[in-house]
Amino acid sequence: MAFSIGANYGVLKSLNNLRTTESKMNQAMLRISSGLRINSAADDAGGLALGMKLSNQATITSNLQLSVANAESFVDTQSTALQTASDVVSEMQTLKVNFDSSTDNAVKALYESEFDDLKTQLGTIAVEKFNGEALFSAATKQASTTADGNGVVNFGGIDLNVSTGNFYALTQVEDLADISIGNGNNTIMDDAFDEITGHIGQAAGDSSALGFASSYLETKATNLEAARSRIMDADIVEETTNLSKYTIQYEATVAALTQANSTQQTVMELLLFPNKS
Repeated sequence: MAFSIGANYGVLKSLNNLRTTESKMNQAMLRISSGLRINSAADDAGGLALGMKLSNQATITSNLQLSVANAESFVDTQSTALQTASDVVSEMQTLKVNFDSSTDNAVKALYESEFDDLKTQLGTIAVEKFNGEALFSAATKQASTTADGNGVVNFGGIDLNVSTGNFYALTQVEDLADISIGNGNNTIMDDAFDEITGHIGQAAGDSSALGFASSYLETKATNLEAARSRIMDADIVEETTNLSKYTIQYEATVAALTQANSTQQTVMELLLFPNKS
């Protein structure tokens, strides 16, 4: 067996492989610890840029979905208030009929008291707010469904005003807020009930449109996040397998280099102590 004290190609190659294996082992550990396949531009510059873009789009879409969901909650609350207003006016109609048909003044007084209480409740509903914003206003609201603002869903625009003579835009001489059970015109309450019913349908339509928009945006955000994940996130099973493989390679290479150093030591001993047995 020949011994060489010059450049040992096998050792040099093993050292190079050791550095490569160590780098791959460290990369696998970093990916496992961070959960990311791409931790810097050095890993995949193009993938990093695309992943960041997708992440930004997913965030924007999620915020849009939240805004639409809030608008949907607004409309649902509006719907509940309208349904209550409908029930109140319906009861006022019943009380008016009972009042007109009764001949007992004591009973009529009870009907009148309840009628006035319901009228007050109707006024309270008209000024209800949702998160500090009036539930009922003539102004139409918009919920954006695209980042550029070109995609919108319109909602609101329902005015419930019982104190200005135009309850649900009614153009009646009588003011629903001012009528009493004794002198009120049944027609204005009938018209008010019809208007409320119509606006309940409008609110239901708004809620449906917002619901579809919210569902679409939620799905879109999920798909964008999934696309980002496929590019950016590490496959933990794969990286764990890689870590085990590179660790074994690293330890085997270190052992081989240790053996090579031992061989070189033997050569040195032969040169320094040729007569040593």
